[in-house]
Amino acid sequence: MSNKNEATLLIVDDKSENLVVLEKLLSPLPIKILKALSGNEALSLMIEHEVMLVLLDVQMPGMSGYEVREVMSWDEKTKFIPVIFITANYADEQHKLKGYEYGAVDYLYKPIDEIILLSKVKVFIDLYEQKLKYKQLNQRYQLIFNAAGEGIFGINQEKNIVFINPAAETILGYSIGQLINKPVLALLKEPPKKEDIEDENNWSLDDIFNICSKKTNFHKADAELIKNDGTLLPVEFTAAAIYDKDEDDYNGLVFVFSDISLRKITEEQLTNLALYDHLTQLPNRLLFERTMTQTLARAKRNSTITALMFLDLDHFKDVNDQLGHDIGDLLLKAVSSRLLRCIRETDTVSRLGGDEFAIILDQISTMNDAALIAEKIIEALKRPFLLNGNDVFISTSIGIASYPLSGDTSGSLTKNADIAMYQAKQTGRGRYCFFTNLMNEQIRFRLQIIHGLHYAIDRNEFELYYQPKLDLMSKKIVGTEALLRWNHPILGLLHPADFVQIAEETGLIQKIGKWTLEQACRVNKLWQNAGYIKCSIAVNLSFHQLLQTDLISIIENALTQSGLESCYLEVELTETSLIANIEKLSQVLTQLHKIGLYIAIDDFGTGYSSLSHLKKLPIDSLKIDKSFVRDIISDSNDAAIVRAVITLAHGLDLIVIAEGVEHEEQLMFLQNNGCDQVQGFLFSSPLKAIEMEDFFKNYPDYTHNV
Repeated sequence: MSNKNEATLLIVDDKSENLVVLEKLLSPLPIKILKALSGNEALSLMIEHEVMLVLLDVQMPGMSGYEVREVMSWDEKTKFIPVIFITANYADEQHKLKGYEYGAVDYLYKPIDEIILLSKVKVFIDLYEQKLKYKQLNQRYQLIFNAAGEGIFGINQEKNIVFINPAAETILGYSIGQLINKPVLALLKEPPKKEDIEDENNWSLDDIFNICSKKTNFHKADAELIKNDGTLLPVEFTAAAIYDKDEDDYNGLVFVFSDISLRKITEEQLTNLALYDHLTQLPNRLLFERTMTQTLARAKRNSTITALMFLDLDHFKDVNDQLGHDIGDLLLKAVSSRLLRCIRETDTVSRLGGDEFAIILDQISTMNDAALIAEKIIEALKRPFLLNGNDVFISTSIGIASYPLSGDTSGSLTKNADIAMYQAKQTGRGRYCFFTNLMNEQIRFRLQIIHGLHYAIDRNEFELYYQPKLDLMSKKIVGTEALLRWNHPILGLLHPADFVQIAEETGLIQKIGKWTLEQACRVNKLWQNAGYIKCSIAVNLSFHQLLQTDLISIIENALTQSGLESCYLEVELTETSLIANIEKLSQVLTQLHKIGLYIAIDDFGTGYSSLSHLKKLPIDSLKIDKSFVRDIISDSNDAAIVRAVITLAHGLDLIVIAEGVEHEEQLMFLQNNGCDQVQGFLFSSPLKAIEMEDFFKNYPDYTHNV
């Protein structure tokens, strides 16, 4: 049985490191400490335990501290628990008043001072101990005093009922004659024994007799009494010993009980709020984790296979953005219904948050069972959803991890299913992937990249290489292309293909792009000042950079700081950038043209741009992708494509640049078909800045190639 005299304090913060710090600061105090990472978990703990005081963080995702305090006020068990809010908003008087309106008794401000924390908590410990002493001194008197509206019955050592008060008769529907001398177990239902000996409701009659024989009252516990009509009544009861007049002979027990039906309903509602998603009524993350732990334990005992699916709705954000959050909510509810129809009765669907769902497949025969369910789900979600007159189409990406193959803990399976889901998205969406150890390596590489990108600029790990462009008519160097490289301290030299997409996904591409522009402008101006050939320098811009609101000012600042004239800066964008938001793109490119920049389409022929886009946009040149140049001598189709691109570009008054020129035969073909400029290993590989300077100095030695 738990120690009812022990003061219990609950700390609530969404950051586990904050919980650890607070627990350490409170360690000198004689209290039991409970910790919760969310409002829902905190409410569950307050239902399960007698809490003296709550230290509650205000700013938490999901349910804020204010919302937790409001929910506490709904239930008699939690409404009077004192709450000290923890906040970083030290000077905000309105913020403090809001907290007191919600029922806070005090505030603590981050960073928390140990002395202030301990002194405030000690006050509540003292109050708790005084209250406890008062209860112990007055308990027997309170039993009688509070009995007017509560039921009372007494039993002897033989566990037979010896008296019952009128309130008990009324509450239970018995007459006194029906119960006197009857075994108490005809009235009182003992709960089944539980493994958790600390559970206050884990009691038996023998436990109560043993406690009360030591002249200690049995404090509040829950039970069920059997009414005269056979129904069960939930009650809360207290028991005390019955002694003779000199208090030496222990004759039996007196029970005082009250009807807690309404409280149980409220607790059930609070439990539902704490464990179930309010929108879909599916189990939430907290209940998912409990269920996953139980399912794994059962699988280990029975040597069975358990699978975990992670689902993410593809492009769900687009639905919210285009149709509104109300339609998005309706879609989540409709998806939940379809998921439930795709699984077995033994399986569990949970909503983890946003558009993420998890499905626990309990006791499957083979992994093929999981694959069949995944296919069923994918097909079910492909069908359109009719929502408020809108046909909404969605797909899902599913990651699957299994016990024992992919992990043996809830945490490892959750992580690996998430990794597999990410892989499903990367390979095209609308599909499922089983977790493999190779994915772990890919994720580890990705995490290394993400972590390193945050520090690469500050640590001077980025470097620009330069590849010259030559004019086929004049035989002169007409420009260079700045190519980004990353000298990663662990992974070595990385090319843009290794990290640019991740930089775009994490929003770091803007910072990297700004550095690249500034560095390219600075170096080109230094070359000009040193007396080398005045030529343009080309910098690649991603689609994300083109849509930056401050792109023009970034470019203008780079030109101003370096002193480079705008006519010596060229921007290259990939053909795939032309696919989306053509109007916005046209505005940006027009502005770039106005300040004097040259604009090139890179990797032409590999994307899906419309010819009308080329006509509408202010473009100066096309760069034929090296994949077409590579086989122009041996592949008639590639040769025909290159001729067509040259003809098309010249018809639009565009300069044509061929990338990836490595052989004399390729060069001759391009010259004979009117290509304007070339770039490739035949002339030079990408060079460091100092190597590029040597190329400028020795350029005449290379003219025999052209």
